[in-house]
Amino acid sequence: MIQASNELILGIELNEEYAQLTYFHPSVKEPLTLSFEPDAENYLLPVAMRKAAGGKWELWDGTGEAAAKVADLYRKLQTEDEIETGAERVSAEELLADYFAACIGRLKVLTANAQLQVMVTVRTLTERWSDLIVRALERNGLDRKRIYLQDYLSSFYYYTVNQKKELWNHDVALIEYVDEAIVGYILHIDRTTRPAIARATEIARQPVGLDVRGEMEETDWNKERDRLFFELLKKLFERRTVTVSYLIGDYFSKSWAERSIQYLCFKRHAYQGQNLYSKGACYAAMERAGLIAERGILFGGRDMIQVNLQMEVRIRGKEQMYPLISAGMNWYEAHHVCEFILDGERELRITSQPMAEGDPIVHMMRLVGLPHRPARATRVRMTIYFSAPGCCHIEVEDLGFGEFYRSTGMVWKREIMF
Repeated sequence: MIQASNELILGIELNEEYAQLTYFHPSVKEPLTLSFEPDAENYLLPVAMRKAAGGKWELWDGTGEAAAKVADLYRKLQTEDEIETGAERVSAEELLADYFAACIGRLKVLTANAQLQVMVTVRTLTERWSDLIVRALERNGLDRKRIYLQDYLSSFYYYTVNQKKELWNHDVALIEYVDEAIVGYILHIDRTTRPAIARATEIARQPVGLDVRGEMEETDWNKERDRLFFELLKKLFERRTVTVSYLIGDYFSKSWAERSIQYLCFKRHAYQGQNLYSKGACYAAMERAGLIAERGILFGGRDMIQVNLQMEVRIRGKEQMYPLISAGMNWYEAHHVCEFILDGERELRITSQPMAEGDPIVHMMRLVGLPHRPARATRVRMTIYFSAPGCCHIEVEDLGFGEFYRSTGMVWKREIMF
């Protein structure tokens, strides 16, 4: 159930061809997707910009001239630290910040005096994308704690579980056209565990590009790709009870997929649209903001950390395990900083416990070169973060002990692969 709030929640999808922005605000009942053109259902925002007469960057659909402009923004952001705009070179971070400002600015009055929370979703979340997106949104005044990131399959999950429950009582299919191929995924929720664990898995992929078409005429090709699509659907639904299927984009059409769509819809719900990922991102941000109650399901996405990290410490004279990172978090949200006093130790012992079955593992971190001081006269700061789901970074800094023992400035680092 959605709770009342003064928040403005945004879900932003970014990809090579377009962006989409879905928002939730107390003035609306359900998340709505922003249209590029007023009073038209055109949800695709261009990933190109030009500088307006007043010097402000605006979204650009490629028509008309501009002294300063940038097209193919997504592709350039992937690889270039500075981007040519026609008039100057601008850092990728600054340009992406201007792009987000142009997108969010289209909401106009809704942004006034609103507390923004933003979830950005991309197909594959890399370390570069996570750093770039966070820094760009921080340039727009957002606090890091109100910025979230996830991949498309995570957005698929959040969209699905925020629909009517009867639509996801069993497995759910997602079908899209990407890189000249039809790709099918299945979302399955394992309810035998506590909490239940949901996973989205690619089941089938069928190339349908020019290499497959060859010299076929349009009529023959339509029959052939209908057959190929039908075979993919059979693999997707084989030995599964699928309640609903979601088709992304406008590639799929009854004009050629006659037999396939008839099979797709037989005793199943099927929906076709464009804004599933941005809506899923918005729902995820709403859940992070506490506007949607948790449902006892953990999404086991490819960006999820699979281990609990903890360390044995003494608090008020009692030995106990101090939690550092919890399994089930997305790696780009996993960040922990703590300070503690060493009681003569010259090494740290960090324990990892797999989320699934498995024995705990103790990881040693030796503080080589740490000055010899009396027990309880050394304070250290530990920072833990991830650069990938299975790549943990630990940094420990010597803080000394007030005026008695100055900090050496020494920093120890360790990388743990899971």
